[in-house]
Amino acid sequence: MKGRVPSYFEGVYEYLSMPRKLVFGPDSVKHVGKETKRFGNRALVVTDEGVQRAGLVSKVTNVLLTEDVDFYVFNGVKMEPDLENARTVARTSRERDYDVVIGVGGGSCLDMAKVAAVMATNEGDVEEYFGDELVKRPGLPLILIPTTSGSGSEATRGSVISVGDIKKVIFSRWMIAEVAIVDPTMTLTMPPKLTAITGIDALSHAVESILSKRSNIVSSALAKESIKLVSEGLEVAYRNGKDVNARYRMAIAATLAGASFANSSVILGHGISYALSTLFHVPHGLGCGVALPYVMEYNMQERADVLRDVAASFGLNVGGLEDLEAAKMAVRATANLIKNVELPISLKEMGIPKEAVPELANVLVSKYQRLLLNNPREVTYEDANKIFTNMWEGRLESLGG
Repeated sequence: MKGRVPSYFEGVYEYLSMPRKLVFGPDSVKHVGKETKRFGNRALVVTDEGVQRAGLVSKVTNVLLTEDVDFYVFNGVKMEPDLENARTVARTSRERDYDVVIGVGGGSCLDMAKVAAVMATNEGDVEEYFGDELVKRPGLPLILIPTTSGSGSEATRGSVISVGDIKKVIFSRWMIAEVAIVDPTMTLTMPPKLTAITGIDALSHAVESILSKRSNIVSSALAKESIKLVSEGLEVAYRNGKDVNARYRMAIAATLAGASFANSSVILGHGISYALSTLFHVPHGLGCGVALPYVMEYNMQERADVLRDVAASFGLNVGGLEDLEAAKMAVRATANLIKNVELPISLKEMGIPKEAVPELANVLVSKYQRLLLNNPREVTYEDANKIFTNMWEGRLESLGG
C-alpha cells in the first residue's frame, strides 16, 4: 500500500469508554422501564427544570410508573454545574437507598447523573475525586438519556464541574453508563439555536478527537462517521427541527463523537472554549464552534493527512489532491457549516473585546495544559495570542483570510 501510514494507525491503545449497552432509535425511551428493572426498583432521576418543563422527563417517568418503579426526580442541575451543585447532587443521591440513577437532559444533566451514581457509594467530598480514576468503588448502575445532540456525555467516563473559574473533570470507569438510550424523538423540541450549538459541539468532538495525538484507528473510525452524519443532518435539523431523519443522524453523530473523544481526547479547541467560559461565560458548545476552524488550521501541517479524511467525511471529492489542499477544503467546509447554521465565526461577532486577547491566551496556556498536551502541535503563549487574534478578526490564513 502506497503512502504514509496515517497517524491514527500508530502506537498501542486501550479502548475503554463505551456504554455497556446502547439502545438507539425512535421511541427507544420506552425501553427505560425494563432497563431500570434490571438493576432494581428505586431510581433517582437527575435532570434540570428546562428539560422537565419541555415534557421530556415525563416521557421517562410515565414509563417508570407503568413498570411500578419507585422514583424521585431531582431537577436542580445548573446549566454549567459548579462544585456546590455537584455537592447537592451527591447529598441527594445519599438520602435514599437507590438502586439506579437515570440522567435525562443535555450534557450537564448527564454529567451530574454520573456524580450522583458514584457519590452514592463513595465517601467524602466530590472535590476529592477530580482527576483520573480516583473513584474507589463502583457507583450505582447508570442509565443516560440525552435530550440534545451534542455533548456525547452518554458515551464518556467524565463529568465536568466548574470550580471557581476553572473547569475540572472527574474521570472514572465507574461513570460509564450501563445503558445509554439515544432516542432522536427526545430532541425534536430543541430550538434552532440550541440545535446549531449542540450540533457544532458534536462536530468539534469528532474533529478534535481525530486530530489528537491519542487518536487511534477505532476512535478515528467513530469520528469519521460522526462527521459524515453531522454534514448530512445538522443544517436540515436546524431549518426543520421536526425532520426525524435529520434528528436521527444528529443523535447518533453525537454519541459516536462522544465515544470517539472518550477514547482519544479533545485538544486545543476545548481549551479555547474553557478560556472563553472562564473570562466571558461563553456557553461551551458555542466556544468550541467558534474555535474549531482555527484549531484545524493551526494543526494543518502536522495533520494534513487526517484533515484530508475529514474533508472526505464531509462528502468532498479529494481524489488527486495533495493532503494540504484537501485539508484546506476541510477547514472551509467546517467554517461554511458554522456560518450556515448562523453561529459566529469570529470573537468580534460575539462581542469579545480585542483587548481581552492577551488574557485569553494566558488563561489557555496557564490553566488548560491538560488539553494542550494532546494537541499535535505545541501551543506557546505567543501561539495562543496569535490564534486568539485571528479568531477575533475572523481571519483563516489558509483560506486567504
